[in-house]
Amino acid sequence: MEIVYKSGAPAVLWKSGVQKVYALHGEEDKLKEEAISALVKHLVSPDFQDFDLEILNAESATSEAMLSAAGQIPFGSERRVVVVKGMEQWRERVKSGEAEKLAAGIAKLSETSCLVLSVGAEEEEGKRKTIISIKLDNALKKAGATVLCSALKAENLTEWVASRTRKEGKKISSDAISALVSAIGGEMRPLELEIVKLASYVGEREMITQDDVSKVVSDNPEDVLFAAIDAISRRQTDQALLLLGELNRHTPKPQEVAAKLLALLGRQYRMIWQAKFLAENRVNPREVRSLPENLASELPGESNIVSMAFKANDLFQISRLYTWSALKRAMERLLLCDLANKGGVTDEMGAFGADPASNLQLLILELTGATGTV
Repeated sequence: MEIVYKSGAPAVLWKSGVQKVYALHGEEDKLKEEAISALVKHLVSPDFQDFDLEILNAESATSEAMLSAAGQIPFGSERRVVVVKGMEQWRERVKSGEAEKLAAGIAKLSETSCLVLSVGAEEEEGKRKTIISIKLDNALKKAGATVLCSALKAENLTEWVASRTRKEGKKISSDAISALVSAIGGEMRPLELEIVKLASYVGEREMITQDDVSKVVSDNPEDVLFAAIDAISRRQTDQALLLLGELNRHTPKPQEVAAKLLALLGRQYRMIWQAKFLAENRVNPREVRSLPENLASELPGESNIVSMAFKANDLFQISRLYTWSALKRAMERLLLCDLANKGGVTDEMGAFGADPASNLQLLILELTGATGTV
């Protein structure tokens, strides 16, 4: 049996009866995740997931392990569901023997079994003639169902973006959808991340516009980095954490992300400090370019707010979010986080440890006030 899966229509998976085995394939991995969640919800009792649901990885699991797991009697659910991720790895010749064993064993699965094979998308996925291998594909179609999860296109993609936006309690204009898809492409997972970011960005406003997309969505890592700096200093916790995740997607090396982010955050907070100092001395943002000598001499030589006078208005506004003690603690935490990332961990550093990614998350929570410490 062959099934075409579409987002939001899970019943197609069991319309002709629950199958003993499903093979999810195609370009859109997000749809595969949705289909797996739907099958688990439909077949496994929430009270018995520890017993009747098992997740395996094709890299380490053998055909015998998969069949044995699927063959166990469910404890308190309609079926015992076994999900195997990474089955695209079995396309390699070295796995052909295991694929044949699995093909032979599938037909012997009982009616209380549900083996779900998730085949990750690869380049040229749409041009492949086989899902995994010829013998295994034939066995899957005979004993169960192959489920095609194609990339969304045109109207279907537009409808999905609008629907996913509504789940965030927002609406999105048609030109904003076009701009979003043009910037990100048609893959659902990165689109979903951007939709969540946009919903956070517009705040209480209901409609997401094309202008919002142009300001928030970018495939340029430098743009994301500066947006993260702005969100952190403005104490926008959710937005800052989302942008940190985006930075990690662009640059998968946590130490590299941390080095850039901490350097720019240090500069940002030094300028916020200067903006607060000038504001308390009754200087307005328009006067930053021509400061009195007595005030100019109090400013540092590096990261001087005068050199960034075009940002003075924003910096003065941000400075109102901080007390002097909060700014002092922010600078201390930046320094300690940097030292921890470089291996100089001491007991004085509190929760900062050796993992730069975790340290950055904690730092953002502290700087934005989510922990109540800054």
